[in-house]
Amino acid sequence: RIQRGPWRHTWRHSASLRYRGVHMSSEPTRVALSVILPVYNAMPWLTVALRDMLKQQLPGGASLEVLAAFDGGDDGSLGFLLALANELGARATDELSTAGGAAPASNPALLQPLRAPETEDHPSFDAAQPGVDQWPLSAAEVAAASRPEHRLRVLRYRDGANRGQGAAMSLALAHARAPLLAQMESDDERRPADAFARMLAALQAQPTWDAVSCQAELVGWPRPGMEQYVAWQNSLLSPEQMAAGRFVEIPALHQTAIFR
Repeated sequence: RIQRGPWRHTWRHSASLRYRGVHMSSEPTRVALSVILPVYNAMPWLTVALRDMLKQQLPGGASLEVLAAFDGGDDGSLGFLLALANELGARATDELSTAGGAAPASNPALLQPLRAPETEDHPSFDAAQPGVDQWPLSAAEVAAASRPEHRLRVLRYRDGANRGQGAAMSLALAHARAPLLAQMESDDERRPADAFARMLAALQAQPTWDAVSCQAELVGWPRPGMEQYVAWQNSLLSPEQMAAGRFVEIPALHQTAIFR
């Protein structure tokens, strides 16, 4: 059962996966929430996504961990992650991993032809987007905006290969320590600093819910098709509406939700 609340999450159109966790402890010293963040050629938006995660204020001063799973790329994303980790000091770790289990040796999607040029398929990626000249934020600016109880964990493969978003998310999930999970895409924003706190309060008040999600708002250029899609998403408010919507599309965008 999933319930949608009125809270807003700003979202750029991209594809991804969804996971579920377990119940959250009320112990304030433990990590209360693990945020999975796959990273591949994510600049300049990565800087804003990380700031918005690390500035969240959870109930009772609880902490969250952002698991930034670097999936290759050459646009400076890794450099920014490591610079931010350096700024955060003891509140950040850089963790190397081997590609174990069923992780592919490379991204299988790269073997498929593009269905359209990148700028047509994802027009919000165009460098001419209004406001992009104000980014990226510096590592020092993101660190200054972050709360002291939160942690950044940079996860990466030893060979630096690009294995795809699903593999990066699985890598982050395998390292998650909290009993509740959220997921952020590296070009998304979560502006209200109390967004997670409000969602956690709603989820804890309803023990039968599997997750709680918030409403989405598009950023970037207006696209009529995506505007209609987001309007449909935001119209699904109750668990019953969510259940019926699953025959149309994913009724609760994973990057707008917190999962048990």
